[in-house]
Amino acid sequence: MSENRRDFLKRAALAAAASTLPAAVSATPAGAASAASAASAPPTTFDAGLLSALGDAVLPESLGAPSRAHAVRDFAAWAAAYRPVSEEMHGYGDQEITYTAADPSPGWRSQLAALELLARRKHRKGFATITVEQRRALVRPQLPRGRGLRLSSNIVSAPHIAIALLAHWAASSAATDLAYGVVIGKDQCRVLADAPRRPLPLSEPRGQ
Repeated sequence: MSENRRDFLKRAALAAAASTLPAAVSATPAGAASAASAASAPPTTFDAGLLSALGDAVLPESLGAPSRAHAVRDFAAWAAAYRPVSEEMHGYGDQEITYTAADPSPGWRSQLAALELLARRKHRKGFATITVEQRRALVRPQLPRGRGLRLSSNIVSAPHIAIALLAHWAASSAATDLAYGVVIGKDQCRVLADAPRRPLPLSEPRGQ
């Protein structure tokens, strides 16, 4: 029986993704079936303590501890919900079908673990227990070198979890509101009657 073109392309993309995984991840040569099983597996999570400690080191101090903690939780939830090799949205009539990239979380978790190991070797303490400045000193050499640090709009492509965490927050509605000093509510639906009104300053309650 002839295969549907879309189903064929999905299986081909899954097989290609499986071929790029290291042997430790793809334990059996089951091809596309193995990749499909991995894609449906429960998502793994970050070490909450390490991720929180990283957030305190790389997110703006002006946010305050509660907002930084909220940003860290949002990032962890986004990463847990990410599904690799999923069909992306495409324009009507567009024949090219594209898929999301491989899951970056395993690499990011290894980077967190490396920061923990580095902290214990240099300071004889865990990453979460050393000072914020000491954490920053450990993170800086791990970031790409060059003139300035640019945050990619595609968070999945971030080369380090510190950049991914910062980029995720920078793309949030809260970061946009903070940048302009008003309640813009990026990516949030507003009723048509509110369209002519100027956004409220952040210092004013939203209900007024």
